[in-house]
Parts: sequence; C-alpha cells; structure tokens
Amino acid sequence: MNSLSCKLNLPLGPSVRHPSLEADLQARLEDGHRVFVVGDIHGHLATFKALLHRLRLKPEDRVICLGDMIDRGPDSAGLVALLRSDPQLICIKGNHEQMAIQCVQANGTFEAWPPWMQRGGKSTYGSYIVQAEGDLWQAKQAMLDDFMWLDNLPTQLVLDEHRLVHAGYDPRMPLDMQGEKELLWIRKEWFDHDGAVDPYRTVFFGHTTTTKLGEVAGDIAVSSTKLPDGRPAWVALDVGAYNHVAPGLAAVNLATMAVTKQPTLRCDRWFERIDQRKKQRKGKRGKHTHVWKGPDSLREAEVAVSFGLKALAQRAKTTHRSSLKAQRELEQVGVVFTPDVDAVHRDPSGQAYRIVHRRWTEGNGRLARGPTSFRIYPRRPSATPHLGEREKANPMRFAHHHDRKWKTSA
Repeated sequence: MNSLSCKLNLPLGPSVRHPSLEADLQARLEDGHRVFVVGDIHGHLATFKALLHRLRLKPEDRVICLGDMIDRGPDSAGLVALLRSDPQLICIKGNHEQMAIQCVQANGTFEAWPPWMQRGGKSTYGSYIVQAEGDLWQAKQAMLDDFMWLDNLPTQLVLDEHRLVHAGYDPRMPLDMQGEKELLWIRKEWFDHDGAVDPYRTVFFGHTTTTKLGEVAGDIAVSSTKLPDGRPAWVALDVGAYNHVAPGLAAVNLATMAVTKQPTLRCDRWFERIDQRKKQRKGKRGKHTHVWKGPDSLREAEVAVSFGLKALAQRAKTTHRSSLKAQRELEQVGVVFTPDVDAVHRDPSGQAYRIVHRRWTEGNGRLARGPTSFRIYPRRPSATPHLGEREKANPMRFAHHHDRKWKTSA
C-alpha cells in the first residue's frame, strides 16, 4: 500500500478550518447538547435519513458528516440537497468531494473530470440528471452550484477534546502544517503509527472502511492506544454503507461515545442487485468475505449506467405500471378514467387525464370492470298483500316482516 492513495494530478491546498463553527460546536457540547459524527455516506440518502430518525435530534443537536458524502451510492444529488437545506447537518470535505470539484472549470463551466468519473463519479453525475428529469443543462447547473458549496467546506474541525477529519494525519509532520494531501488521502502512515498524534484529542475519521481496521464487519474501529484521560487515540467511522458483509452507517455521540447504527436499507442495496459473482473467499484476517462484481465491472449504483438515462427509463416504466394498477383498483370501486382526451382539462400534475366519478343512468350500458354500479328494483306491495299458507296460519308472526319489507323498499 502506498503512503498516500492520491495518485492524481490534483491541485491540493492547505488545511481549512472554520473557527466560528468550531466555537459553536464546543459551546453546544459544554451546554449538554448532543453532537454526533457520521462516516462516509456515499450517496445512500434513504439510509442516512433512517439514521437521522434513529438519533431523534433535538433543535440544538448537530450531526457532522466526515466527508465522502457523494459518489458510489444511488442518490448523491438528493443527499447534497438535504445537507444544504438542514442547518443541523454539518459537513467537512472528503477526497471524493475534492475530485468532484475538479469538474468546475476556471471560466465557470462544468466539465466532467475523467478520473473522478472512473472512481464513483458516474453515479453522482447520473443522480443529478435523474433529478433534472433528463435535462443535461439543468443538471450541470445544479452540479456547478453544489460543487462550489463543497469546495468551501472545511477540511478539519478541532475542538477541545476532539479532532474531526476525513482521512487522518501524517504522524511525521506537525499537525498545523498538514494540508489536503494528508487530511483527505492518507492511509498507511496513519494506520502504522502506534502512538497518538494529539495527546489531548481523539481523532474521528472515515475514508477507510473499518473492515480493514477492526475485527467485526459493520462496527466502528477504536484505537488500542489510550490518551491520558482514558479515551482512544482515534475512532474510525466508515463502517461501509456498501461493504456487502454488514452494510450500514454509524453515528457516535462525541460526549458519551455511544454508537447508533443503521443497516443499509433495501432500496439502497445496489451492490446486491448488481452482484454477478457468488463465490466466497477468505480475507486477510481469515474471515469469509463476499466478493461482488457488477456487469461490465460496475462498482457503483445502477444510476451510473448511461448517466442516469436508464434509471429514468426504469422509473418511468415503474410509474406506468403503478398507474395502471391503481387505475384498475379504482375502477373496482366505481372510479374510472375517461378515455376522451378532448374533454379533459389538464390537471396541475401535467397528466392528460383525470379521475371521473361515473353514475348509473338509464341507457348507459358502458360500465367499468367489476361490481361498480347496480339498480334497485323495490317490491311494491299491493293494497291487500297476498298471504301464503304459513302466513294464513299465523298472520301476527309475519306482520312485522311485511312492515320491514315495505319500509326498506320505499
């Protein structure tokens, strides 16, 4: 393994902190409010929403995402929209955000950067096209705006007892001298170091899945090195939203170190839907790991295929089937869809039909499928009701019966 996995020709800059945000987070911790940290989300929007539901956030609580919010997963565009709209969600920059930023050209235009597209960017690109309903110009404008927001994110947050960063630190360098190359990309030197890079602060980071650091897949990894106050030197939070062994997201409460886990939801398990290899092999630690591979070596969500156009076509097909199913069910209860397009006023949703309630009238022989309408033919009794043999034998017994029939048919 190389010291740094950044082999790309990236214009990497210095570290960026956010002093006012750091002061705000520290004050919230001192006031007893909860501050959570979450590892790499990678576009798994539905699973992240489920995790937030589990946390039961109060108005003064905060959630910090440790970078790599985008790429690989099915809905990076929707995730960025959520992160930008909710003031309780705070983000720092990861290496995938750094690659995406390279798509923003100096003249303010958007041009997909090939190295990013090869490393998970296709799914993000496709998700924006799906969000724009296939309008490429609108999708590029949305990406330009979102990627400029990503570019302004801090690369680390430093509190009194915590350091929050995406990848880690290079123990051979002073902490204040480290830049994006170390904070967003480092692996080997960071993990091979036995001591604590900061004797007063626990480092929380993502970037590397904990299956490579811990013993149990799907759990956070904790350093065996302890600080003077007994806290671990570092905590790894990328439990792997798509690790195929125990996929999910995890949040850690900075004050209590309590862990909240959310398994990846079924709708986000794209890696199982595209899996074409069913073999089992043993990993480095002797554990059986499931090796998965998608068609044409696809390693990201299906939205990456044809830049989202295939996903749009599939969504339209699914919507059409759902509409037909709903139409048939409505017809069973007397609600039908008019086939006369000329007589239809286009509704606000833009559909060329609307629901019409049909009522039975004389001469209307055209009915919807199923028992949707009927006529009642009441029995009109004569002035002197006809009595049968049993009624003649006991007229008082059937008197109430005739009265009830008369009232019902009137």
